[in-house]
Amino acid sequence: MFKFLIAPAAALTVAGFAAEATAASHNRDTFVREQDQNGDGKVSKAEYDAGRSKEFARMDANGDGGLSHDEYVNDFKARLPGKLETVPADRRDEQQMRELRQVEVRFGVLDTDKSGQITPVEFDRSGSMMFTHHDTNKDGFVSADDPVAKEDGA
Repeated sequence: MFKFLIAPAAALTVAGFAAEATAASHNRDTFVREQDQNGDGKVSKAEYDAGRSKEFARMDANGDGGLSHDEYVNDFKARLPGKLETVPADRRDEQQMRELRQVEVRFGVLDTDKSGQITPVEFDRSGSMMFTHHDTNKDGFVSADDPVAKEDGA
């Protein structure tokens, strides 16, 4: 179920290296490209967790240790135009409406204690699930060596 609830993100790469960690992709190869901070072609759990921590801190605009609804949604809205660049022009408006509805759903799902904020624990839980989803060979790394999960089209 969570495979549809974790925010996908546009690839932010420079010369094959991730510029900064982004929300975890549901596609294994995109996940590696976006999350591989040291450029070795694989993502360790520690590397992924460090990127997620930086991402959380970046999103926490007021520095209070939680992501409010506005922080979470506004961060997504700021990244959305880049994501929509890959969508054919005649489908962008429709896709934007879907994405904006989905970010509202994601906030509600990630805020498991219904406090009005996504805590670091709640944020980490969703990221951990995505790492585990992609580490199909259970070696502690996500790489091209991991068979693609069946839900991803394998």
